Amino acid sequence: MFDTHTHMDTRPFEDFELMGVAGVTDVLTLAHDPMRMSTADVLVDHFYKLIYGEVRRGAENGVSVHVGLGVHPRSINDQVDTTLAALPDYLEHPAVVAIGEIGLERCTDVEERVFRRQLGIDYYPKVIHTPRREKREALERIIAIVDEVGAKDVVIDHIDPSTVDIALEAGAYVGLTVQPGKASVRDAVELIIEYAEAKFVVNSDLSAQRSDCLSVARVMHALTIEGYADRAYKACVQNGRDLFLR
Repeated sequence: MFDTHTHMDTRPFEDFELMGVAGVTDVLTLAHDPMRMSTADVLVDHFYKLIYGEVRRGAENGVSVHVGLGVHPRSINDQVDTTLAALPDYLEHPAVVAIGEIGLERCTDVEERVFRRQLGIDYYPKVIHTPRREKREALERIIAIVDEVGAKDVVIDHIDPSTVDIALEAGAYVGLTVQPGKASVRDAVELIIEYAEAKFVVNSDLSAQRSDCLSVARVMHALTIEGYADRAYKACVQNGRDLFLR
């Protein structure tokens, strides 16, 4: 299995072990806001830790950790242009397979500028954050910007039953975040059953918030015992590999 959206730097070593035991072979750990990202140096040090710390911790448990780097909307500070200038050097590391987590939180002008700039980086798939509050409005704005920039290979993440219609219309990969306050295991199972042709990727969004390192495994298990093993494999394994590990 492939958990396509995590923040493993906030999780204990034991989570890697549990994921490995459950059959999670790959995780994508993304840049975010684990602390007050007050300067460019703090954010660049965060990039360094993901590449050189989390990859090692995963390997010690037989889990391949892949990295996504970018400026999360909650990480934007007065030195954001310095961070963006440094980003390409870190993207060259072989562990890096994505730009992310990027997107909008409050839909401010500066968020949109930073979002557009990162969407314009060639080659790498993009993992796009959608906020909890005023989600539909933010999602509509996000999709409009993606279309304007012409970005390809994007995951619109943190989608739940209330927003799946908009995400599916965009034709992008759809990230189903199975976490309290987002989608439940049952939500994810029902969406994957209902929309057979959708390009779903299931994830846990593991972070310092309430989250379950076995979210992807639980969805995979539930779909399999209900007779949808093929769809389970696509949503919990293959789609993530196709996008990030090509």
